[in-house]
Amino acid sequence: MPALSYDDIVWACTNLCDLIEFENEALERHDVGTIRELSANKSSLARIYEQSIAPMRDDPSLAEALEPEQKEDLLALGKRLQVLVEENAKRLKIEMEVRQMLMDSMVSAAKANATQTTHYSKSGAFSATATGEPNSLAFNKTL
Repeated sequence: MPALSYDDIVWACTNLCDLIEFENEALERHDVGTIRELSANKSSLARIYEQSIAPMRDDPSLAEALEPEQKEDLLALGKRLQVLVEENAKRLKIEMEVRQMLMDSMVSAAKANATQTTHYSKSGAFSATATGEPNSLAFNKTL
């Protein structure tokens, strides 16, 4: 079983917290480019953090080997991470809902502005669309 590395846990958690904090700021600004750029690093740091705490998760008695100050530091970092992750989840959910509402309103506007068209059938007869579904309209410039 791998040994518990206090320094690895602190490094991974601190960097993950900083990245999530930065992502939350980007979410507040609706900066999709930054959010997209951060996603790979976020996933990697989350895996590193998970791997660094795995020994303690598998054997909680390993925490007893830590100094009291180290335990306090890890507890504070864990609380910071928890708050940031909760905020991040809320911001991500809101961002997705806003984008979905925008797409829904664009679709509704497109449907509302669609016009019933008339066209020539294959037989050359002039006819209106009977189905009520909007059609595209083409203009032949050679006429």
